[in-house]
Amino acid sequence: MTGQEYEAAVKAAGFTQAGFARVMGVHRTTIAERYSKAEVEPYWVFALAGLIAARAANPIAELVAEYDTKPVKRSA
Repeated sequence: MTGQEYEAAVKAAGFTQAGFARVMGVHRTTIAERYSKAEVEPYWVFALAGLIAARAANPIAELVAEYDTKPVKRSA
């Protein structure tokens, strides 16, 4: 993934450069450096993917839990 693609993915995930840096526990310039790379290190791509997955996991778990507790109607 190029730096430009990574920047677009970070923005599409709803993060600003500073916000993503804060979540990752790094300085904003560390993220800015990734944006200018020809190829972003897999660690950073996987970290972003993990954050996106974590955001999606809670609503999915809540939806499953809501329907998991209801008795199943079986047709005869």
